[in-house]
Amino acid sequence: MKTMTCNELGGACDEKLTAESWDEMVTKMTKHVMDNHPDVAEEMEKMHNEDPKKWGSIMKPKWEAADSN
Repeated sequence: MKTMTCNELGGACDEKLTAESWDEMVTKMTKHVMDNHPDVAEEMEKMHNEDPKKWGSIMKPKWEAADSN
């Protein structure tokens, strides 16, 4: 189990998100951003449309480096 903040994952706040796996974290982060930060969600969608792997290639190493709870 790892915990990261929205901000650490490219978002706009310090809300803590906890997940068992990278895929679960992506799902939680996507929902959090869409529900709470529509402007950030729009930017992430643009990034995804330009390069679907860009966000993951930047954020997954941070996930891997994060301490487990």
